[in-house]
Amino acid sequence: MIKKKKKKMVFCRKLKKPIQRKVVVVGDGACGKTSLLNVFNRGYFPQVYEPTVFENYVQEVVVDGKTIELSIWDTAGQEEFDRLRSLSYNDTHVIIVCYSIDNRDSLENIPNKWIEELQEGCPQAKTILVALKCDLRDDEVALKKIKPILYEEGLEVAKNINAIRYLECSAKHNRGVRECFEQAAKVSTLGKYNIIIVNLDNDSESQSCIIL
Repeated sequence: MIKKKKKKMVFCRKLKKPIQRKVVVVGDGACGKTSLLNVFNRGYFPQVYEPTVFENYVQEVVVDGKTIELSIWDTAGQEEFDRLRSLSYNDTHVIIVCYSIDNRDSLENIPNKWIEELQEGCPQAKTILVALKCDLRDDEVALKKIKPILYEEGLEVAKNINAIRYLECSAKHNRGVRECFEQAAKVSTLGKYNIIIVNLDNDSESQSCIIL
């Protein structure tokens, strides 16, 4: 008697492709954008300032059980790159607008320069405002030379420009860095009329506020 071999049934689960989103990081030159990206993508804080023209990173972030592939564009903030920078705005989902707490001009330039440029180049993109170098508020040496921008001042600008998030972080101490891009990923999946709950962190170096 010939025994028939039992056929094995193989079930294949179709892997879901990650959601792809484009994030562009802008702000005045030397405000700390590239350091923020270096810490998030490469895990180290650069000790020497090297101006960036353009650089692109790809990172996967999981938020609310969804895998989101972020294509992150680092841009040059200097005026001579204005025309070249505008080429990076096509198909952008989220803009991270940065300023440094030790440079008041970098905050004042957000409504006066950056928002105007973004409204023309990518009006459909959602905006997150991020304060950088927040560790300087606790640096006794730095405080003798500068008057740091307060959290409340940054929050007021965030409201005025209709930013969906306001975040503060320190790339030097890696505080609030990952949260910045997790929030960018989360914001990129929101519909136009999502209602969001306000959440404040007591840590002054990694505070976040969700603007209603």
